[in-house]
Amino acid sequence: LAYVSVSKPSKVTVTPVTSAVCPAHPDQKLVVYFISHGSPTDPFWIPVIEAAVYAGHLFNMTVIYEAPSTFSISEMVELAQSALAAKPSGLIITVPSGTAFEPIIQEAYSDGIPVIVVNVVPPPGSLPGFPYNETLGYVGQYDYGAGVGAAQYMIQWYEKTYGKPPTNIVIFNHEPGLLGLTLRIEGVENEFKASGINATINVMPISLNYAESLSTIESYLEAHPNTQLMVTLGPAGTDPAVAAVKDLNLQGKVYIMAFDIDNVTIQGIENGTVIGTVDQQPFAQGFMPVVEMYLYLCYGIAPPYNVTTGPFILNKQTVQLYQYQLQAVSELSPYLKAITG
Repeated sequence: LAYVSVSKPSKVTVTPVTSAVCPAHPDQKLVVYFISHGSPTDPFWIPVIEAAVYAGHLFNMTVIYEAPSTFSISEMVELAQSALAAKPSGLIITVPSGTAFEPIIQEAYSDGIPVIVVNVVPPPGSLPGFPYNETLGYVGQYDYGAGVGAAQYMIQWYEKTYGKPPTNIVIFNHEPGLLGLTLRIEGVENEFKASGINATINVMPISLNYAESLSTIESYLEAHPNTQLMVTLGPAGTDPAVAAVKDLNLQGKVYIMAFDIDNVTIQGIENGTVIGTVDQQPFAQGFMPVVEMYLYLCYGIAPPYNVTTGPFILNKQTVQLYQYQLQAVSELSPYLKAITG
């Protein structure tokens, strides 16, 4: 992807619309449920939630975000069933398991509730019978391709830096069983095989608990001193991985290839601990489906089926783009606090 240099603004002014027009429902405030596998304790999901709430208020819609406190397919299914029972105007949903959520989507379709999938969806052809036609569209990245792209980048980076490809890699998975993360892992593994590199790639489970994950990562690194690269699949893995590199004094010896963004990831890129991260632009994943739902419900405008928000590799050369996004989004904080209490 080409990188366009962006000047950092001195100030971003947000002037929210007080009331949006909805010709199809002039006397009704639309209610949209946003059901996700993403716990609010996971740093990745904070901008998703903020963006969805912000877009809802821009368009005079009530957006209700719900997710399990920890990763749980069964609990998320229950949340989705409760959302459908409330007869909302629309449903925005992640699909961390195609088989588990196929009945949910079909029920919504039967009840006339439009569905937009966000963040994770079974790749086309991977799950015969998945009701793609019963959804309006998908907003997010395709995780298998993101894994392939991450592998290509880290192979290129390591060869450029050390004159040889990496051969000792560990992938830390903070939500084992989540479809999107499984696809990222498969993309990384298959790209190494396709490149003909005889690499050892271990996959280790961690969790959303920072202290537990830090302990697991440090124990692994101590037991595997030849490790060259850690792959972390989100901030829940990147944050403790960065701390482990510092605690064990492994700067310049063990590097991190990350997915997604938080402040720790950006700081890691700037100090060289993190060689890059795959950015799928979570703010867009919260904002865009709400906009699409508004246009569909109020004006009958069907969205394009795929709105891809990533992947984009952020590294030292492209991190300026995120700094611009961070500056812009930070200006929303007072407004979001005011509208949410």
